[in-house]
Amino acid sequence: MSDWITYYEDNKQSALQRIRNMALTARYRKELNCWVNKYLDPFTVAKTISIERRESPDPYSRIRMEAEKDLEFTLLNASRKDRSDSEIIFFETNLLLLFNLMLKHIRTA
Repeated sequence: MSDWITYYEDNKQSALQRIRNMALTARYRKELNCWVNKYLDPFTVAKTISIERRESPDPYSRIRMEAEKDLEFTLLNASRKDRSDSEIIFFETNLLLLFNLMLKHIRTA
């Protein structure tokens, strides 16, 4: 396995561990777990890109927009208590950053 794949797999596992350790409602935790498993998994993202190549002239832009939109929908499942802590907002921003870094790496690989 490539070093970069291992790196992003480690990022995914760290994000899932962090979600388990945060004080979140069950529904929001479930949705965040789903988002991480879909968008921080290098194999899933690479597979999605290969499928999108057949349908879209810019599959990278399309999956980036989907990831952002899906994270916004995930936020709809957050309670007021979930959103009251700035730590979760910072964490969500980091999730998008990790996704974009991985996407860039896949694009150049």
